[in-house]
Formats: sequence, structure tokens, C-alpha cells
Amino acid sequence: MSRDSSVSSAGDPRRQPPNTSGGTSVAAGATHVYSGRRNPGMPVGKACSVTVDGDSLDCRYDLLSASPSGFEWGYGGSGPAQLAIAILAHAYDDEFAREWCQEFKRDVVAGLPENSWTLTKSDLDEWRLEAIADA
Repeated sequence: MSRDSSVSSAGDPRRQPPNTSGGTSVAAGATHVYSGRRNPGMPVGKACSVTVDGDSLDCRYDLLSASPSGFEWGYGGSGPAQLAIAILAHAYDDEFAREWCQEFKRDVVAGLPENSWTLTKSDLDEWRLEAIADA
């Protein structure tokens, strides 16, 4: 996708990312906002930036060293795996991140819009409840 928007609702709705519109729909009680932006003019490894509450999100190579070039999204590779584990570790804890990062990558990260996206902690909580219920 070329704009900041949600993935189409075709297919299994559990496989679609939660609110990725970048809108102002931060729910009451949401404590973190995760944002990704792509700058295609930058070199590999620097084109994708991810922040949480405006600060850079740590890649968490101590938990998973899948992508030496950093974060990616929009498909199911190593860069998206690095993003998945980093978001889950930040939002929850290291153990949960290790256990659920591959499913989060498939369910959410692989479907994020190409150029920019936003997820709230409430979006993550919603995904977590559904994922655990389906396990």
C-alpha cells in the first residue's frame, strides 16, 4: 500500500492488523503508541524507522537476531520478525515476546501498510486476547 491505511478486510479478520490507520483513535487507557515510517530514499537498514511514544524502539537483538538491517513490515520475513519481537517485548515482557512473536508477525506485522502505520497498546491488547483465546 502506498498510504497510511488499514489492510483490506478480505480473508480472516483475525489475520488483519488492528487499527493501523494512524488516526486519533487511541482508546482510553492506551499507554503506548507505536509508529512505523518508511523513507525510500534512505539506504537499506535505515529506510524503516519505528518509534514508541516518539522515541526509537529498541531492536531487541538480545531476544532475536533475525535482521541485522533492522525492522521491516508488510511481509513475513526476518525484518518483520525483528519488529514483532521488539514490539511485544516492549508492550509485555521478554517471555511473551519469544513465545508469540511469530504469530504476531503473521497476524499483524505482515499486513501493516507499506509506508506508515500506527498501533496502540490497546490494539496489541486486543490481538493478545484473541491470540490466547485461539491457542
